[in-house]
Amino acid sequence: MDSILDYFISLQESEPAELPERAIERWNKRADFWEDARKKKEKGDERVISAINYLDSKGLLEKNYNVADIGCGPGRFAAAFAKYVHKVVGLDISDKMVKHGMEHIQNEGLNNAILYTCNFQTLDIDKLGYTHAFDLVFSSMTPAIHNMDGLIKSMEMSRAWCCNITHLDRRNSLREQILQEVFGKQTAPQWNGRWFFSLFNILFLLGYNPETSYEKLHRETWVTPDEQYIDSLMEHMLPSEEYTQENANKIMQWIQSHLNKDGQIKEITDSTYGRILWDVRNKTIRPDYRTIIK
Repeated sequence: MDSILDYFISLQESEPAELPERAIERWNKRADFWEDARKKKEKGDERVISAINYLDSKGLLEKNYNVADIGCGPGRFAAAFAKYVHKVVGLDISDKMVKHGMEHIQNEGLNNAILYTCNFQTLDIDKLGYTHAFDLVFSSMTPAIHNMDGLIKSMEMSRAWCCNITHLDRRNSLREQILQEVFGKQTAPQWNGRWFFSLFNILFLLGYNPETSYEKLHRETWVTPDEQYIDSLMEHMLPSEEYTQENANKIMQWIQSHLNKDGQIKEITDSTYGRILWDVRNKTIRPDYRTIIK
């Protein structure tokens, strides 16, 4: 290992990047489920509201600001930002996510937000005029910047601020119960904070002054299960080689035996999120800490 920075970069990039075609397939598959859950109000806006309140308290949602949302998904953050700022551009690899997001934005009567389908890794920000074009570059729970190329590109898009929000810990009591009772398995930690930990240290060692904060959210939701919901459960509980129709049938059978009189089942989720905010204009030179650690 050449330096402490190299260690944190290797930690950040320790999970192999997903092939673009596989990523598109996976996120497109999620898109319809997320949109359906949004319409049924089974997917809450607590995380969006929390981010808006945080950024607004920092003075980062000014009326004259341009904001980019990398990995914008179905546009929930982008639509919320557009109610505060001058312009919002959202980028996502999933064309279905973008389609649902634009429908949501139009339904909200917003004309200052637009979402584009693209592979952020190959995006030419100079050609598109995105270099230093945004006052805030935002990202939340996206693999698009989980490598140095993506991270540096996101910072090059900003002329002022960057903000990343990611999971530190998440527990879902329903998934844990199904995993134990149907498959005889204990739940492994879904998130371990590795990305948050590595990102903070990378930014600090690069000379930035990242500011951290944390948010805990508790959510209880009654869900009407369908095939898409079962697929989502499998994706979060089981390794990909176990995504089989047999296992889907087992999960559905268990769920059907636990439905209430209205045909619904209760999900309880407790999540901890970490936020990292930094000013790309404020950079210093850090020492090689190996030379001062005795």
